[in-house]
Amino acid sequence: MARAKCWHCCWNFRSKKDLCEANDNVKKALQNSLNGIMGYKYSIIIMPKCLYDEFKLIIGGKAKVIQEDLSREVISTLAYLSSGFQINLKTYDALANVREPYENLLIEARSWLDNNYICKDVEGEKESDLHRNLKAVAIKHLIEIEKIKVDEIHVEEYIDDLKPDILTPNLVVDAKTSIGIEPNDELSDLKKYSKLSNRIWAVMKPIAVLLDLDRIIGRINEAAKQGIEMKVMIPVKDDKYGSKLISLENFIKEGRNYYSQQTT
Repeated sequence: MARAKCWHCCWNFRSKKDLCEANDNVKKALQNSLNGIMGYKYSIIIMPKCLYDEFKLIIGGKAKVIQEDLSREVISTLAYLSSGFQINLKTYDALANVREPYENLLIEARSWLDNNYICKDVEGEKESDLHRNLKAVAIKHLIEIEKIKVDEIHVEEYIDDLKPDILTPNLVVDAKTSIGIEPNDELSDLKKYSKLSNRIWAVMKPIAVLLDLDRIIGRINEAAKQGIEMKVMIPVKDDKYGSKLISLENFIKEGRNYYSQQTT
């Protein structure tokens, strides 16, 4: 990805000849779409290599370009992971179906919190809906799965000069939206909370993790060397609770298992 505050990734796949012979109207529409999505957000662009070769000047330095021969199985796995284990489509456009169900997953967690413990739905300073919804998933997980008492969960409270999103007796939890900043840099910033606890969770959307995976793992290893137990926790669908947080390690393991099932 570019070092600018843009998050884009372009994968290429070998395609049948007819996909590379789009007419001028189709190519114009594609050019307009590419211009529209380049900005302060993250996205995954999947296109045949023949079209990438034609439009690479538009994509240019605005994105990190990963050139691979992608199969439908790989794209299906990316969609499954990006949707929080909800989308199971073996098609080249599977990723186009990710956004709505994942947003609904977060919204439902927020609704649960408001219906049961609205006192914990505390607004942060200049907080986006995404950030507040990620916090809600985390609080729901702490109550339902970690079995932490509600009165031991402190939300948006100052401890000296620090104000983590969520603080429990032995854990700091902070939601990270990865908007306008690289995900791995967000992890580096979390080390300040080691004054409060050596256990720190960063709650992040799966697509942000996938786009910066190597650097994120590097940040986790760096923190471990400093005696900080830092984990990236990803909200996913759960049959029993509706949603839950899963560790990066288990998230990757689930992705590998899913891909293996697609190719056997």
